[in-house]
Amino acid sequence: MKRILFVGLFIISIISCSVKNTSNQNNWSESKRLEHLHNVNDSTTWDYEMLENDKNEEDLGDLGPFEIGAFPVPKYDLLGKGSFKGLGIIGDKFPMKNKTLVMNSFFVKKNEFNKHRLKDKKDEIFFQIIISTDTIDNVNHNLSGNFVLSRNHPDYLGQGFIQTKNNRIDYLAFQTPENNAYAIINTRIFDLNYGKTIFIAPQKDKTLKSLQIKSPELTSDSILEYTKKLIKENKIIEFFENSKI
Repeated sequence: MKRILFVGLFIISIISCSVKNTSNQNNWSESKRLEHLHNVNDSTTWDYEMLENDKNEEDLGDLGPFEIGAFPVPKYDLLGKGSFKGLGIIGDKFPMKNKTLVMNSFFVKKNEFNKHRLKDKKDEIFFQIIISTDTIDNVNHNLSGNFVLSRNHPDYLGQGFIQTKNNRIDYLAFQTPENNAYAIINTRIFDLNYGKTIFIAPQKDKTLKSLQIKSPELTSDSILEYTKKLIKENKIIEFFENSKI
């Protein structure tokens, strides 16, 4: 099984999971969590072929706050055959007067643990970040990076960074099959159950302003159109226009 990894800021990739209710309704339970934790420590359950692939990965460069670790992990199908369905990234950039807004988001595809919640949706966005920047590199693309990782299956993690003239914004977000989701942006913690969309406005004095909003249930198909409309709202324009980048 190949490593699930996506690099680059402006990527639309379709390649998994999550939930908050721990009842049998979502095929996830406390007993499954305990079973998985046992397997993490049980070398007889590990996927050694995947571990070898991870060990042989070449240096992937700067992709955010954490180095990518090669840990042995249990075979994904121990949680159910085909329980891993995929995960991905969608990012883009948008003009706003004299600023550029860079957006990145992580999504998980419908699976056995979230299908009761997603219903007819094929996936769900669990984190969206929108950052104002004064520095864009359209040639070398070395001022930003990101990736999503399935190695914590059935928990999923994504991270990235963007470099502005005076600031570096590092971010990390993860979601669990209990439907708990959190993000850390330059050491500030965000509970994504209270809003999956985070705006960040770097300041000239290197401080940061943030704004968290409760966005609707978004998918990889709807995120870009939603963002185009969202950044035209007065509240969002005022947030960025009052920033001293």
